[in-house]
Amino acid sequence: MIGVKVEYEGNTLLAIFIIIMTGYAIVKVFFASLKRGGILLIQIAVGAMYMFSVPRGFSDGFIMWIKQVIATCLTTFLQSTMLVCGLILFKEHWLLGLGVMLSAGEIPRIAGMFGLETSVRPNIAGAINTAQSAVRLTQTVKTIATK
Repeated sequence: MIGVKVEYEGNTLLAIFIIIMTGYAIVKVFFASLKRGGILLIQIAVGAMYMFSVPRGFSDGFIMWIKQVIATCLTTFLQSTMLVCGLILFKEHWLLGLGVMLSAGEIPRIAGMFGLETSVRPNIAGAINTAQSAVRLTQTVKTIATK
């Protein structure tokens, strides 16, 4: 199945438990990475909106956007790295490898404790400010274009 030969000395229940836990860790990290990839695509699209506010001196939203993109990329990298390390360790030390794979699912929570926000929370004031900036820029371009 995985290609790893581990001697369990006839303990079938332990083998089933290990297979379930390994599958759980892999599926959890896979779907978390898939979700984080979608969030990152949305953040890239929204990031262009924040750039309209920077010339006006409102750089708070842009800086928070940069921090969120960095946190999302770092979390994905660390989570995938921990999963691969766990799979590599599983060959020689199955219990340690299983522990590392299961701990990979906790990377977003640990990153959140250090201030790296990986979820998408809407900021109403920032959205209104960005929308107003985009409308004013469009009006300015329209008046210049008609002259």
